Amino acid sequence: MKRGQRCDRHRPRRCLLAIVAACSLGAFFAMASVNVIQTLTGDDAVQHVGETNTVCGTIASAKYLEGSTGSPTYLNFDRPYPRQSCSVVIPGASRAKFNVAPETAFNGKWICVTGLISRNYRGQPEITVSDPAQIALDHPPVASSTNQTAATPKP
Repeated sequence: MKRGQRCDRHRPRRCLLAIVAACSLGAFFAMASVNVIQTLTGDDAVQHVGETNTVCGTIASAKYLEGSTGSPTYLNFDRPYPRQSCSVVIPGASRAKFNVAPETAFNGKWICVTGLISRNYRGQPEITVSDPAQIALDHPPVASSTNQTAATPKP
């Protein structure tokens, strides 16, 4: 048996293996792109647990739990704790990255937070923030008028 014949016999297996590997890699990248960033309300966040998205809304209450394990800071969207729609958790180790204490800087403000939405121990959605760049001060959306001619006064 010649060496060239032996290689030709294994070539289909190698090609098949390469095709399977390429398809598997493609499927991996396709699954990674499923989590598309969207802008959500705090109430919408519960339907997007496990996804990386942006949640926007007003921080209704904020608290730094200095004596608690990990010294977290909580920012609660839409309604004060314990009825918040979604929470932002800033671990104590990340507080030093903020120029102003987060519970002071963001309380009562409209913000947008980008990150992985998970569930807290009570099953409510939360986003853990490790970098201040994940939080942006923003303005609430302004309702647009669809009938601009109606606003024109008549003489």
